[in-house]
Amino acid sequence: MNPFKNDWITKVKSLTALVSACVALCAGPWSGTAIAQSEGGAKPMAIIALSGYDSLLEDINFIGSLSGQEALGQNVEQMIMLFTQNKGLVGLEKDKPVGLMVQSDGMNFSGALCIPVSSLEELTTTLAPFGVTAKDQGDGITQIATSGQTLFARESNGWALVSMMPQMLENLPEDPGQYFDSLTEEYDLGIQVNVQNIPEPFRQMAVQQLQAGMESGMQKLPDESDEQYEARKELSAAQIEQLQRAINEIDELTIGLALDGEQQRAYFDFAYTAVPNTQLADQLAENSDPKTNFAGFFQPDAAMMMSFAGKVTEADMAQAEQMFAALRKQIKTAIDEESDLPSDEARDVLKSAADDFMDALKATLQAGVMDGGAVLNMAPSSVTLVAGGFVGDPGKFESGLKKLAELAKDEPKFPGINWDADSHADIRFHTLSIPIPEIEEQHREIFGEAIEVAVGIGKDSAYFALGRNCLEAVKGIIDDSAASPQKSVPPMEMTFSLGQIMEFAATVAEEEAQPMIEMISNMLASEANGRDHVRIVTQPIPNGARTRIEIEEGALRSIGMAVQQAQMQGSGAGF
Repeated sequence: MNPFKNDWITKVKSLTALVSACVALCAGPWSGTAIAQSEGGAKPMAIIALSGYDSLLEDINFIGSLSGQEALGQNVEQMIMLFTQNKGLVGLEKDKPVGLMVQSDGMNFSGALCIPVSSLEELTTTLAPFGVTAKDQGDGITQIATSGQTLFARESNGWALVSMMPQMLENLPEDPGQYFDSLTEEYDLGIQVNVQNIPEPFRQMAVQQLQAGMESGMQKLPDESDEQYEARKELSAAQIEQLQRAINEIDELTIGLALDGEQQRAYFDFAYTAVPNTQLADQLAENSDPKTNFAGFFQPDAAMMMSFAGKVTEADMAQAEQMFAALRKQIKTAIDEESDLPSDEARDVLKSAADDFMDALKATLQAGVMDGGAVLNMAPSSVTLVAGGFVGDPGKFESGLKKLAELAKDEPKFPGINWDADSHADIRFHTLSIPIPEIEEQHREIFGEAIEVAVGIGKDSAYFALGRNCLEAVKGIIDDSAASPQKSVPPMEMTFSLGQIMEFAATVAEEEAQPMIEMISNMLASEANGRDHVRIVTQPIPNGARTRIEIEEGALRSIGMAVQQAQMQGSGAGF
């Protein structure tokens, strides 16, 4: 007896059990009512698509190449041949996707697991060594038994439609492939939810259950004041209202995962579209072509960079008003309960400063503009951070800063702020130099003898900068921004350059982590060819928006190396 083979048979049986569970999703608690279908016809409510066998093998080869196992896909094929007695997956159409469809006619539900086949009979015969049996039940229905589950299948135009009940195989599309192709053209695994095809009672039930869950956690906490409790309830009510609106106004949700061996990357998408003529549709239309006056923050090769631009609609502002009122209460209550403040006068000053900052943010939203960004640059002996953007009332921001400085002036270690120490274009800079004790050698290597801080105040903007040469860095960003006014940009983009981050981390890491970090850093420097980024981008799509998280080859290899190292350490520890 071959125990290795038996182990794989067990795994395949587990996989067939998983397939059974997927089919069960088509039935769920409503399987008893899923038999009847209205004359109006059922509409797809949820679709899950997995790219075909051939495509999955390509992805396996790509994964293997990241860890030096270029023939990993061939190894998988050899194992399949071994356990199918050199037959392979006979009967399976390997170039087509596998999908799961759940649909509704407005009252009832049906659905099926859809497997592309040239012959269902040949495929079930191939799987017989793994405990799969099949028999003809008549009327074109095949009964399949596997892992204690009984399933029913029907062939239709090159597809095996598999479900928990034969009645659920009625009223399904004759060619479900058209629903899967749109997902697998772009993704290896795609999920699409047509929210408005979910019957209204079930959508409302979902909201009610979420609301009940949130309300169950809304009891007053033992150390919570009445003001804090009321503020928390107001925030919760606003969140429920936003959720209700989202469920009513989102038309389609799409989640997708892709491994792209050709471009040596992986990406994950989250996209949604809006029901026409809704608040959400109006908000998306307003932000379909955002423009920035802060293009200087776009530095994709920095250790980290972020840029954002968009318009704030009246609906956004109405929601923000609710949040502001509750947030102000929470901040003031927290200040009242802060035991480290020396006096009630100090508490009043801190509350006033907080009000100024909140007023500046509120004025920004009322102006209808969100525009700005941040950049972090790192090297073995330096760190520089710059952030900034449009501010509706910079005077309020500056007023809050001055109140904080007044509050801190009697602190023995507070170095004081150099007001109007420098200027550039229409920006006035206030600077602060925080000495670093000689004993903190590592911090001195990074920042110098002091941490330099600068705050810039303009007519309609504010900046914060920290680190070596931070004033020069922020001035450069101001100049670059002025050179490209009203530049079209995505609503949000964030990029991390792993090479720069790991090179810096190698200089500050603990001794036990040093070898792995240096190994990854050296690989990125010598092999990644600059493709070491993790990128998060929100892009407009027709009547919607898509957020993509993209990981380039070097970052993927870094993940693989970290996992391998962790496994080696675990093996060495006897796990």
